[in-house]
Amino acid sequence: MVKKEAFASGRRSMSWKIPVILAIFMIILFSGCYKEPWYGSDGRPGTAFISATWIDDEPDYIDVGTSDIPYHFNWGQFYRAYPGYFSMYYEGEVWMGNRWAFYAWEIDYEIWREPGEPGGKFYHGRDGADTYFTLECSPFGPMVYEDFKSGKIKKGIKILSETEDEISILQERNGFGLKATYRKVKPKK
Repeated sequence: MVKKEAFASGRRSMSWKIPVILAIFMIILFSGCYKEPWYGSDGRPGTAFISATWIDDEPDYIDVGTSDIPYHFNWGQFYRAYPGYFSMYYEGEVWMGNRWAFYAWEIDYEIWREPGEPGGKFYHGRDGADTYFTLECSPFGPMVYEDFKSGKIKKGIKILSETEDEISILQERNGFGLKATYRKVKPKK
């Protein structure tokens, strides 16, 4: 009679269900604890800005050669520039003390941006630094300046080649830069 009573109350049948339910619960619990390593995204490339300004005498005519600087632009204002090869032409006349001298210069320049830092395990890469380049239009030839929003860095312009009518310069630092070739040409007008 005792055996019938144990089956009727369900005590005996419950003894195998608890370990099975506990095992299923543990499998579900521990399978949810595994976590894939998290990899951060790469930083975005820095933004390049370009400006045109003049020294000694404002050019009478300028063709900036890129849509980054609008047709009617403000001297000294920075405009967002995209990486690539560009060409600029300017001409004018300057008083040399006893006569007017005509000048014309062509500038072929290339801009590239500082790449962002690669992301890593549990780390987002930093974005590249923004750079500000100024192309200075002078009757006497090239002048390039580089400005940073966050501080001053020593100027590092490297002259690649120089002749009487052509000067090639390179300004590069930490993955971004500007390469420009100034050529003295005959005025178009």
